Amino acid sequence: MALAVQSIAAGSTTAANGATVDAGSGARRGWTAVCTSTAGISAGAFELQVSADGTNWVTVGPATVAVSAKQAISVGGGYRYARAVISTTVTGGTVGITVANA
Repeated sequence: MALAVQSIAAGSTTAANGATVDAGSGARRGWTAVCTSTAGISAGAFELQVSADGTNWVTVGPATVAVSAKQAISVGGGYRYARAVISTTVTGGTVGITVANA
């Protein structure tokens, strides 16, 4: 079940954080972030960040954004919160990142 989607246009700043997704009180889940991109991408990377408390974040990744391809980052259980982060500026296209609990 997809819980959050963010669309980030070309030229997005480095370290642009997506919305924080909450799996719910007492929930501890694994998470996956899937990135799709349009043609024309020449640079960019994203990370998945997870947290048990919504304050202290653990970074998983990064994954390089590839032209017209899907890239995914996954992490096992134990985290209530997740968000996608642009870690390297996206150049030349648009990316969409879906964050979902496993």
